[in-house]
This record gives sequence, C-alpha cells and structure tokens, in this order.
Amino acid sequence: MDKKSWDLCNCYPRVGLLLSFFDFDNKKILGYGFNLAGFAEPFFRSHKKMSVSLRTVAGLSLDTRPYDEVSNPENLSYSFPLNGYLQLNLALHYRLSEKITVNLAANYNHISNGGFREPNKGINYPTAALGLDYTFKPRPFEDRMKQKYQGSKKRRFDLAIASFPKRIFASPAYFAIFGVSAGVSQQVGRMNALTLDAEWIWDGSLKWRMENQFDSDKDYQRGALLVGHEFLMGRFTFSQKAGIYFYDHTHYNDPVYQRYGVNFHISERLFTGIHLKAHRHVADLIEMRLGWTFKRSDNM
Repeated sequence: MDKKSWDLCNCYPRVGLLLSFFDFDNKKILGYGFNLAGFAEPFFRSHKKMSVSLRTVAGLSLDTRPYDEVSNPENLSYSFPLNGYLQLNLALHYRLSEKITVNLAANYNHISNGGFREPNKGINYPTAALGLDYTFKPRPFEDRMKQKYQGSKKRRFDLAIASFPKRIFASPAYFAIFGVSAGVSQQVGRMNALTLDAEWIWDGSLKWRMENQFDSDKDYQRGALLVGHEFLMGRFTFSQKAGIYFYDHTHYNDPVYQRYGVNFHISERLFTGIHLKAHRHVADLIEMRLGWTFKRSDNM
C-alpha cells in the first residue's frame, strides 16, 4: 500500500496464496481437483466502497482420477495426478464495513500437465464466485493521485534456455525437450510491454514420432518467431505470445501456436520462469526457463 506499489499500476496490488477444491460433476471419469496456487491481484479504486480487481493465478492441481488404460480409459483430459493450474479472475468488491467486503467474481480456469504426459486435452471451465473478505487489522487506503506515466520506457533484451521432460501416449518413455530463445521487450506504458522473440526447440518426442510412427527422417527441430504482450508487475512478468514456425519440416502440428509464461526476475540480470506452449486448445509442452537480461536502455 506504499507509493512504490501504487506507482506500478496506479493501483494497490495484492499477492497471496489460493487453496481451492472443485467437483468436476463427473466423479467416475474426472473426479475432483485440489488446487494450490499463488496470485497477484491489482485493486483499482481501493479507497472507494466499490472497487475492481484483476487476479492472475498460477500453481498446481492434485486431481483424483487420471487416465488409466484399464481402470479409467475415458479420461482424455489429464493423465497425471499432479497438473498445472491457471486462473484469470475479474471481481467486483463492495465494502460493507472496515473489516468486511463482499465480492462477486467471474473466473476462467485451466488444468493440464502441459504435455508432460498424454493424453492431455486439459480441462477449461468458467466459474462464478460470491464471497466475503475479512480483514483482521484494517488500514485505510490512501487516495493517491493518478498520474500519467512519466518514467522511462525500458527496452529489455533476454536470452534463455529451457528444458522439461515429456511423455506421449504412444510410448512409455519420457523424452527430453530443450529450447533456446532470444527476445526484446519494449515497455509502452506503466504496466505493459510489447515483445518480439525467436526460439529454437528440440523435441525428443517429435523425433520419436517421425522415426517410429511415420517412418520418416525429417528434421524434428523447429524454429519460430513470436509476437506478444507482457504485464509488468515488479519482479514478475506475465506474458502472452503468438508464434509461427519459420522452420518446421515435420508439419505435425498447426503452423501457429500460443505461449503463456510467468517470469520472476531474481536480480537485474537473472530470471527464471514457467512457460506453457499450446496448439489451439491442446497443450504441447511445459518448460522451465533460466535466462539472462544482458542489456537495458531507456527509450522514448
């Protein structure tokens, strides 16, 4: 609630942990989901009785009925008991008293293992929520003046390596995924940046498919260009990007895809993150990234 936090977004951001339970209304096939996740939630008009927040959530989901070829062959949504959990939440808040606030929210939820093991079509489900916030020790929100962003709009250059294992439905083995990427991020506002990236991916599962399913010696490596957007939240960046392959001899997937990621900047130069790559509604792979920001300059 200090001025530094306010200056991030002309708002007061809240961070925390979320614990939730979902009954997927299909006990036999889908079972139940238990979610543990972290979130960042900017609040706008916090000093008013009525306020608005936008929450982004990322974490893990423990799901009780994964695919099994004998006991549960109909579950094509997830095949591993531990999956990734993402949520986007838009909420209205009305303060009844200093300590109690009622809220109404719309959520979009996603569960999948990011291609770690097939089948993995994922579960995408919207929800509505009605709830109460109770604040044990209320502190007044200062009504600070909104100011047009006057700070420097930074340009950031990133290099990163990425890796994670992947298992496909056709093989019991796990395959190594390895990738390298280079990109530039240009800040265009207080919280927003536009991005341009190039990446090269070695997908061991795709090599196996070419050799064993298609009897082909086509090169399994793929290169792509991506354009996208970042939310800048202090040490965190939340990215949404669209990519198109410029090098892909396999043509196994669609030529375009999406990538969603969260990076945490450990220092001015070093960052780490988790990224999900998907073709349309089907997750292709999940990556753990380690990167280096090697130059920053003020522009515009």
